[in-house]
Amino acid sequence: MEQSLKTVIMVGRTEVGKTTLANTLMYGSPEALKTQSIGRIGSIIDTPGEFVENPIYYRAILLSAYDADMVLFLNEANESESIFPPNFAALFNREVIGVVTKIDLGGDVARARKNLEAAGVKTIFEISVHDADSVQRLRDYIARDIEA
Repeated sequence: MEQSLKTVIMVGRTEVGKTTLANTLMYGSPEALKTQSIGRIGSIIDTPGEFVENPIYYRAILLSAYDADMVLFLNEANESESIFPPNFAALFNREVIGVVTKIDLGGDVARARKNLEAAGVKTIFEISVHDADSVQRLRDYIARDIEA
């Protein structure tokens, strides 16, 4: 992939697709393994789902976000409940965007969007790693202002 990306941190529950999306954005391949600790995939900070599933780890997310230009909250299209506390985005002193993942598998995209909005997110993308156009729209948004 030729386009540069800002440094972003991905936050979402276990198996929401953070590592898969990071690999797709950085390398064009959805191959992924389970993330066991905070790590990097190119300019993307990948967090384990357990960090947002257990409030005791919120501090680790917040501290890791200091190295990022942007925060991505991921919510799977078929999640019935939000993993994010109300207005969680307000804790971050940088732009927070939402990403509804796995839209190709069905689910209630409107509910996923509502979950992200309740977490304080204003800008939301709906993606499938198997739909290059949806991934490219997200990639373009993350890369904006870098090449200007």
